Amino acid sequence: MLYMIGTGIYDERDISQKAIDALKKSKKIFAEFYTCPVNVNIEALEKLAGKKIQVLDRAQVEEEDMILDCAKEQDTAFLVGGDALSATTHTQIMIDARKSGVKVKVIHASSIFTAIAETGLQLYKFGKTVSLPLPQVNYFPTTPYSNLKENVECGVHTLLLLDIGMTANTAIEILLDLEEKMKGKIFSNKTKLVVAAHLGCDSLIKYDTIENLKKMDFGALPHTIVIPGKLHFTEVEFLETL
Repeated sequence: MLYMIGTGIYDERDISQKAIDALKKSKKIFAEFYTCPVNVNIEALEKLAGKKIQVLDRAQVEEEDMILDCAKEQDTAFLVGGDALSATTHTQIMIDARKSGVKVKVIHASSIFTAIAETGLQLYKFGKTVSLPLPQVNYFPTTPYSNLKENVECGVHTLLLLDIGMTANTAIEILLDLEEKMKGKIFSNKTKLVVAAHLGCDSLIKYDTIENLKKMDFGALPHTIVIPGKLHFTEVEFLETL
């Protein structure tokens, strides 16, 4: 049996009792926290599970078969930040497990995809989720801008997931650079965005113009940005409280 387990949105205290029961049943526990960085205390989790947890890097998860090989022989748990299936990497592990005849049980947890409702924006009005990578030398992808523009034109909200370690302030500067490059008239200093920081702990949420937001300090990571689409009057009322 392979248990795919989400730890929740912020730290080890978000994990469910059902997940703890599965950890106790498992003979081997793996974990990765690069797809969704969270503030999990591994030692605290090991105490709950009653056994050691092996934390894997990206190459070990995506290029090696240690999780699947282990699950073929014994009950194995795979812990990830946020929800168990937020990343396509984890979906692929499920596909490979099922093709190999390994039973899979998913134990869900809180994630940014539901916690973002704390902004007051209605979940069913979100369009395509967009990831914003950190530009590198000779690498400045414009696909995020194209996807954002598509959502804006449809009047839906966009959840913008930031690259590992990226602050909202950096993300805003990248969006302005993309605007200058693409000239789609999506962003200006007067454009209003929502910034949500460290949701699931002492959540900090701000709704303001880019001009004001880029000067703010949002504290600890992770940060997330929402580009609002067409707003319902109840959403406007909620945002005004921020």
